Amino acid sequence: MEPLLGHGPSAGAGGLPRVGWQVEALPVLRALAADEPAVQKLEVAGSAAGDGRALDVWSDLDVLVTIDGDPAPVAERLALTVPAALGPLYASSRSGDDQEAGVRLVLADLRRIDLTVRTAGAVLYPPTMCGAPDLAGIAAAFRFDAVLAASKTARQDLLIGAHLALQLPRHLLVAAMVLRDQAAGTRHHRYGSTEWNVWPERLGAVAPPSNALSITASIRHHAHVLQDLLAVHAPDLAVDDDPLHRLLAAVDRSAERHSAPSARP
Repeated sequence: MEPLLGHGPSAGAGGLPRVGWQVEALPVLRALAADEPAVQKLEVAGSAAGDGRALDVWSDLDVLVTIDGDPAPVAERLALTVPAALGPLYASSRSGDDQEAGVRLVLADLRRIDLTVRTAGAVLYPPTMCGAPDLAGIAAAFRFDAVLAASKTARQDLLIGAHLALQLPRHLLVAAMVLRDQAAGTRHHRYGSTEWNVWPERLGAVAPPSNALSITASIRHHAHVLQDLLAVHAPDLAVDDDPLHRLLAAVDRSAERHSAPSARP
C-alpha cells in the first residue's frame, strides 16, 4: 500500500494537512479494517460523517469499527497498521473498557485519526453523557488537591506543592467545559461560545506557583473562582472554605518567618 506521508499527496503548505485529507485517508482505513477477520463494519462519525462542508484541515477523522470479540487486540493492531499505511506517528493515546477500545493517533503531519473499536451489541451510555465529569466530583477533587497542596507547602515541599497547585486551574477549566457542554446540550461541538473564552484569562490573573507565598496565593485565587462558579451554577455544592483559608494563612505566616532576615544581636 502506498504511504501517504506528510510530504506526500496529503500534505499542504508547510507540511500541514491539506483540505480533504479525511476523504483520502478513509479508503485506506477501510482496507485495513477489511484485513481484520473480526470486523463487521466501519462507520464514519463526527464532522466527517456529514456532507463535508464543516470539515477543515484541523478536523479529525472519527471512525467507529464494530467487531465480534474483544476490541482491545483489534484496536492495537490498527494502531500499528494505520501509521504504517498513512505516515509516521507523532503521538497517541488510549482509553476503553471490555466493550470498547479507543486509540487516538496524531500523525507527523498533524492529521488526527480517532479509532473506536466496539464489540457488537455493547450496551453504552448516550454519547452526550458518557464519561462526563460532574461538578460535585470536580469541586471535591479541587478541595482535596487544594488542601494537599497547602499541606505540602507547609512542609516546605515546594515541588509537590506547586505541582498540586497547578492542578487547580485545570479542575476549573474542566468545570467550565462541563457547563459549556450542558449549555450546548452535547459534548460534540466544534466551536465553543465566546463567553467561555474568558476562563483562561481569569485563571491566569495570578502568578504561577514558584515559592511558598505564590503557591498559597494561587490556591487562594482559584478557590475564590470555584466559589464564584458554584454560586452561579450550583449553589447547593458551595461549602464554607474557612478551613482551607485558615490553613493558607498559617502557611503564609510560616513562609514569612522563614524568609525574614535573622535579627542581629
